[in-house]
Amino acid sequence: MPIESFRDLLRLAHGFEQTKVFFAANDLDLFSRLGEGRESADLAFELGVDGRALGLLLNALTAMGLLEKAGDRYRNAPVANEFLVQGKNYRGSIFRHIHHCWEAWSDLPQVLRAGHPTTPREAAILGEREDWTRDFIRGMDDVTRDLAPQVARQLDFGDARVLLDVGGGPGTYAAAFLAAHPALHEVRLFDLPGALAVGRERLAARGLLDKVRLIEGDFCVNELGSRVDVVWISQVFHSRDEEGCRMLVEKAWRALNPGGMLAVHEFLLDEEKTAPLSAALFAVHMLVMTEGGRTYSGGEISAWMEEVGFVRPEVRRASEETAVVLARKPG
Repeated sequence: MPIESFRDLLRLAHGFEQTKVFFAANDLDLFSRLGEGRESADLAFELGVDGRALGLLLNALTAMGLLEKAGDRYRNAPVANEFLVQGKNYRGSIFRHIHHCWEAWSDLPQVLRAGHPTTPREAAILGEREDWTRDFIRGMDDVTRDLAPQVARQLDFGDARVLLDVGGGPGTYAAAFLAAHPALHEVRLFDLPGALAVGRERLAARGLLDKVRLIEGDFCVNELGSRVDVVWISQVFHSRDEEGCRMLVEKAWRALNPGGMLAVHEFLLDEEKTAPLSAALFAVHMLVMTEGGRTYSGGEISAWMEEVGFVRPEVRRASEETAVVLARKPG
């Protein structure tokens, strides 16, 4: 919706209020507790919160369309019942992860002055806080569960037999590639121990734990292995600075067999870096969360690939918000 008037500016300024109400409810796992309907006082006692305060929150959630109210009882609206109730098609982890980033965004004025976060936000989420790491990796499964099969079907890996998924966390793409490319003989999932713990859990639930080789490592420190036909790097570049991205391209080159393919999946910016909006905003998210990360354009990533020796880089749209940059190592 375009911003053209003072009322539009007010709407923009108040946008955080609905977001915070939703985050607070999701953190309480309120939607899982509503079942077929609960009264506010009963639910407040179970949650250990103030009854009056919860009543105001429940009314706001109802006004937002996340709950329905009949008399004194509240129940989930269909969208909350589908995605925010434990079990079922639960996707609440990604929203807890986004809420973990709230404080970092609040520091944006200080970050603008310093040029980087004043506290190590990324480290807290990706290692030092076990619960935050778990929410982050499970959240990645939440957002890619529908997308990964769609992307995997679009890509042609030819007669590739070994695929390496770098930073693949929950194993969602590993599972999708196995389903879409029967010729794959081995899929390797390379990530930090905390991420692989969730990957092991998710792959076991899908009955694929025996088909994916889990490799503990830090791609900033360790090499990626060898004798690989495809290196898949999804949503990793935006957390690195340009030097870090080039380093990953070089490590992928060393891991690949002659004729192998590097595929980098990202929220790509256009060459002016002002669109799409989602990628431009995600660049600011990386500003407040990392030391040097941002979103990149397809042209930038293609150039880094060509510098190392990859040939015929191409940008292929993968979804409404993401694209894949593909290139081959000469045979």
